[in-house]
Amino acid sequence: MHLSMDGVIGARHCHGLPVKRSVATASFASPSHLRRRLHQAKQGETRQAQRCRRAVQVSATIAEAPVEVQKVSQDGYEVTQESLSESRRRIIVTAPAKHCLKAWRKMIKQARKTVKTPGFRDMKSEVVSLSADAISESIEPELTDEMVQAFDVAKPFTYQLVFDIQPTLRWKQPYQGMKVEVTAVGDDESDRAKVAQEIMQVRKKKGGLKVVQGRGLQLGDAALIDFDAKRSDTGEEFAGAKRRKTHMDTDSADMQFLPGVGEKMIGMKVGESRQIQLTLPDNFEPAPLRGVDVTCTVSVTELFEYDLPELDDDLAEEVAPGSRGVQGLQTQLLRMQNAKTAQDNEEAVDEALMETVVHLAQCDVPYSMVKEMGQQEYQARLHTAQAKREITYEQVMQLATAESLENWTQKNLEMLQGLIKRQMAFEHIFAAEGLTLSDAEIQQEYDEAARDFIEQKQEFDADRLREQATEMLKAPKIIKWLRDNCEITMLPARA
Repeated sequence: MHLSMDGVIGARHCHGLPVKRSVATASFASPSHLRRRLHQAKQGETRQAQRCRRAVQVSATIAEAPVEVQKVSQDGYEVTQESLSESRRRIIVTAPAKHCLKAWRKMIKQARKTVKTPGFRDMKSEVVSLSADAISESIEPELTDEMVQAFDVAKPFTYQLVFDIQPTLRWKQPYQGMKVEVTAVGDDESDRAKVAQEIMQVRKKKGGLKVVQGRGLQLGDAALIDFDAKRSDTGEEFAGAKRRKTHMDTDSADMQFLPGVGEKMIGMKVGESRQIQLTLPDNFEPAPLRGVDVTCTVSVTELFEYDLPELDDDLAEEVAPGSRGVQGLQTQLLRMQNAKTAQDNEEAVDEALMETVVHLAQCDVPYSMVKEMGQQEYQARLHTAQAKREITYEQVMQLATAESLENWTQKNLEMLQGLIKRQMAFEHIFAAEGLTLSDAEIQQEYDEAARDFIEQKQEFDADRLREQATEMLKAPKIIKWLRDNCEITMLPARA
């Protein structure tokens, strides 16, 4: 009888039973964001070693009832493989007493060569932890005290390993020809409104502020406010939402704070506080917060109105030399906004295609893969936040703990599972549709990534960096194939 061990995640050779190392779990980014993805390539402890400790567990506990059991005996060993779930297996190994004694004698022989104690000849002192060493001859995972206590050279020794295997990908329906509907991010009308708002911001910067007297807040005003936001269902505070005496321009409050805040503040006077109920829109980022009800507490401490300069040709020329007046400035800004909207719409299509692929892909994602993906994403977000000066190095060190990582992973479990399914689905499509990468493409991507590390005087793992370069190049090719072979319907932008 043959025990199938293909695709084992993070296990090692155990008593001659060969197992494969894990699959890579780096997520595919949207093609438009590929350059912004942080390369997770560092020297030191390898990912393979980390996987081995995380994914293989030595345990004496009984798991849920297995759905399949296979047994085999060879050279006195008894090996049982149990299927605990679609992607989780357990192997129970009983080593005969003769092999336990053999391992013990080998460790005694090695210890005689190395252990010395003053006043004794070699190996005249007690040899510490020889039981553990003898067991570890055959077992790589961490040993428990119970296992060491149970080891007896005169008796058979039984231990078990629980591990995850590469999950099987299935499709709810064929991805070929899938239909995707995408709501446009913007159109010509919204572009013109954004240009008008941009010109207004220029006028505000050129103008001044006057203290408001005798009225409440109006759209177009500025204010100093205290702001706080919490989830209405759990009371959990939004990270970074609490602000004190911060400047707010009501025309940009939706971007600066939360969508809808500015309109809900209309009429507020200096010294007034108000609780505002909002529901985050379905295009809000990050995506897990879409549709979440939010309770905002806002207090106005000062209120201002703008003293705006006239928009004339002189101002237009000052803002954009060579624009040839107000009309030329508006045309130039509209052309730039049209290009940005077109790019945003392309990104929206890419995101919709990837979300649909994840929806169609089905697999039992093992938690060991989720943990690894969580570690990669968490580290990347910490580094990105530090690079943007949103948090300090000291704060990164405070957040870079196993407890913080596990908490973040649990809160983002669905998102991480989606990233893994997307990666598996993309790998399947890349292979099934015969997509390829040239050596020149991979080398160019690698060289550019390596140059960034060298310029920043940071060390990196060359093999891991090349692997990531390959992963990053696959995504645009897969997205292009999906665009060419799927039905995409573009819906009008929301008003």
